[in-house]
Amino acid sequence: MWVWNALGFLGGVLAVALTSYVSITVNRRKMDADTQARWEAALFEKSSQLAEAARSLRHHAEQYADSGDKQLCRDRMDSAQEKLRVAVEQLRLVGDRRVQVAARTVKLHAWAVFQQGVDGRDPRAASFPDTEPIGRLNDALQEFYRAVRRQLRAPDAEDVLHDDDLDRRAERPQAPAQRAESA
Repeated sequence: MWVWNALGFLGGVLAVALTSYVSITVNRRKMDADTQARWEAALFEKSSQLAEAARSLRHHAEQYADSGDKQLCRDRMDSAQEKLRVAVEQLRLVGDRRVQVAARTVKLHAWAVFQQGVDGRDPRAASFPDTEPIGRLNDALQEFYRAVRRQLRAPDAEDVLHDDDLDRRAERPQAPAQRAESA
């Protein structure tokens, strides 16, 4: 009789141990998934801020020469440049190596776009003789988008439409049938 009681007791202990193991494993996976989701949300947010700052800087640099209020335009460029630098530093915390390098490259070429907008000179012309600062910035943003998408495990992470492709598409008039297809 005591054998049956001992087996029942051992069965209960085994059931409790198995249930505890499953519960701990499931909770650990949930916590890991929650942590990963927070990191990915931070990466997305900081990446969006970097892209916004770079685009704003480019826009104001392109408008600077024709601006009626150069000081206001310069202030906006300075603000965008500051936001860009902050985003690059924040991405060092949440981005992998490829994202960090791409972000710093965006900052490098955005500064050249800034300088060219203000005084008409390319400060990196000797290092990049065949490409204008805006083209280099577009290329850097392209790599940045791909790096972030890869880290976020986006489907077709490398398939990002380049700004030059968008510009060429905008320059070519489309027939009505083509416009309907692309819409």
